Amino acid sequence: MSSTDDAEPETKLVMVDGRDASAYVILRPTGTDGAVALEAAANEGVDKQHVAQVLRHIANLWGPRAGLPGILDEIAVQRARQRTAFGPGEHELPDGTGQYPETITADVARMACDSAAEGGYLDWLHVVRAAVGQAFAESRPAELRADLLGLAAFTAGWIEAIDLRTGNQTDGPSTPPQAAAEQPQVGTSTGPEERQ
Repeated sequence: MSSTDDAEPETKLVMVDGRDASAYVILRPTGTDGAVALEAAANEGVDKQHVAQVLRHIANLWGPRAGLPGILDEIAVQRARQRTAFGPGEHELPDGTGQYPETITADVARMACDSAAEGGYLDWLHVVRAAVGQAFAESRPAELRADLLGLAAFTAGWIEAIDLRTGNQTDGPSTPPQAAAEQPQVGTSTGPEERQ
């Protein structure tokens, strides 16, 4: 969106069909190998994060990325749908974690994960259940955030493992459950009450 007339206060995007537009994207060829360059612009006040999510979604429709980058793209699209469905107040919900039943459940899940690892029958359910239990038992915001991030990483690893087993294209191996159990956040860590 450039203008040669500096006196013009604002440029307005208009589609070829005459309707107003809030953003545009142009793909230009850069050579004979099929590569393209991307140009994009948006009007003032446009939520650029939302536009970027839409662009990622379109890119996925044209050719989803393999492996973890593709999984993260899918998660971003799903989060956009969740935000739209839930509305703007979702960030105001309380965490609800750190309550008595969750601390007991976390200990049981951790012990089951440890036992499965020792017995040689560890699976993704054990690993993720222990991570869920740990997050649900934590009440401190910074620690809860770290536990939820660890949980997200384990679930992404589980998705990668499913993709590998079912023949979906991936660009690398996921973390196997045995290695996942060796991570300090799940399977070998102390309970939430002992970390304080």
